[in-house]
Amino acid sequence: MSYTLEPSVGRLIEARVFDLHTREEADEYSRRLAEMVSQMPKGVAPVLCADHRPVRIYPQPAADRLAELFTHMNSRLERVAILVSPTNATLGLQLDRIVREVRNERRHAFRAVPEALDHMRVSLDATEMARAERFLAEWTG
Repeated sequence: MSYTLEPSVGRLIEARVFDLHTREEADEYSRRLAEMVSQMPKGVAPVLCADHRPVRIYPQPAADRLAELFTHMNSRLERVAILVSPTNATLGLQLDRIVREVRNERRHAFRAVPEALDHMRVSLDATEMARAERFLAEWTG
């Protein structure tokens, strides 16, 4: 599978993306995320911790679809932290552009785990934060 997407503790959703080669793969990722969000209790807006560190680059059709997904999910997710490898400048620029295009101050791309965690800390309780920390520590690249 080109990604893992799991509901976690409380309202935390964990995503680790390894690659999305096509628009169809991005569509499947989008469908699974929307399904998880819809399963949250009414009135609960989840927080997405999306680890894209394994990705090298997104082909344009997949990147375009991710931009559409990000825009669509703006109103359904309280906060999103997207983590990009600090050694992958190209992907970082690509995701920065997508994040800019969707114009949501609660969605950011980060190059460092502590910054991503700080971004989510505003919305997560201590148990959810501890799980987010463990999730991000699991990837050793």
